[in-house]
Amino acid sequence: MKKKYIIFSLVTLVLLVALITSFNYFKTTNTYIDDSVNNQTKITKGISMNLEQTAGAGDYKTVTQSGWPTEGYKFNAELSRCENGSTLSWDDTKKAVIVSGNLSDKCYVYFDKYMPPSNLADACDSGNNLATCITSFANEVVSSISNIYYHDSSLANGAGDNSYRYAGANPNNFVCFGSDASPCSTDNLYRIVGVFGENYHGVTGKQLVKLIKYDYANSNLLGTDGDYKGSGTPNASYYKGSLTTINTYFLNYKADTSKYNNTWSTSLLNKTNLNTNFINNIGGTWANKIATVTWKVGGNTYANIVQKTPSVAYQNEVLSPQPGNYGNDETEYNGKIGLMYASDYGFGAVPEAWTTTLYSYDVSVNGSTIRSQNWMYMGYSDWTISRNSEVSHSAFQVTYDGYVYGGNVGNDYGVRPSFNLLSSITYVSGSGSMSDPVRVN
Repeated sequence: MKKKYIIFSLVTLVLLVALITSFNYFKTTNTYIDDSVNNQTKITKGISMNLEQTAGAGDYKTVTQSGWPTEGYKFNAELSRCENGSTLSWDDTKKAVIVSGNLSDKCYVYFDKYMPPSNLADACDSGNNLATCITSFANEVVSSISNIYYHDSSLANGAGDNSYRYAGANPNNFVCFGSDASPCSTDNLYRIVGVFGENYHGVTGKQLVKLIKYDYANSNLLGTDGDYKGSGTPNASYYKGSLTTINTYFLNYKADTSKYNNTWSTSLLNKTNLNTNFINNIGGTWANKIATVTWKVGGNTYANIVQKTPSVAYQNEVLSPQPGNYGNDETEYNGKIGLMYASDYGFGAVPEAWTTTLYSYDVSVNGSTIRSQNWMYMGYSDWTISRNSEVSHSAFQVTYDGYVYGGNVGNDYGVRPSFNLLSSITYVSGSGSMSDPVRVN
């Protein structure tokens, strides 16, 4: 009797092992398994993989290969199916197909041949929301092609604010604004700084596209009143634009020459030249496309802006500006037209430069000066909107040779108006190049 019991137990054990082995076989036949040796996802039994041969033709061919396609193909959720009710989905993190349901199912996976868009014209259709076009293009294409960087918490040395910012020497971020004429005149060319959320511009729940004028604004747009000073001749060794003379403006001098200061709300450059003359001169149709936003005008100390990397300068300048220590606590100003932030300029350079302080932006990185790898650099001294909060008469400028420094508000520099488009603005056409700029509705 004892011998029969032992035999029965052995048979039971064998059957149990066989059952477990069978279960594991069916489990692995219908899902991916990770191959840590070859660093790829292996295809297992039970799945038929079909790759489109010509983009858009639907000419699928069944293939046998050890890994899922991760470049040049896109998972077709509509065609992919299983015979006995299991569902298929694509895990973009693991770059693998996931099967949910019947472990012994037979599944057919389809991948479409895919060519990622190379510019906004490839990614957007007329009538699409402009902010969505830019962010979708950025999410679909590697940053080395789009030159748009998503500043989430994982982007090294980034802003960490979930903004999308153009960076590098010459991205396709041109916009024709203020005219429908073709070709677009240089004076109507602007460039997209990026797409920003409410912590940046103060408009609740909205993603806004921020523009900056490509070249310097002259008196035809800004006028000869307000804080107008005169004209300067750009140095051809640095200047990247096409103007023979550039009109220059004080930041805040003429409002009260006995005690000129860096308070943005009293600046005639702000009130007269930018938010009156510029708005009137571009015309109501175009001015009505611009959002009223909250500009962060408190600035911060020289050490907290100029001597910091872009990410730290951004925190100190936009998220936590420091009120002046001479009795002026203004940190915000609501208006349509402003200027670039110092950190905007910093993030306009190639990402390799973001470990460099703004004061050192005229040094070399990757064998070339940072200014030559920063699309925002134009080669004539620019005002920024941010003041030096330690003293009453200083604000930050981008120098003609490309670094950020303090400037007396009674000095005169070039001005490039900057503004945010309404969230309702849509894309019409254009690749974003200088010769084929984006057109908006």
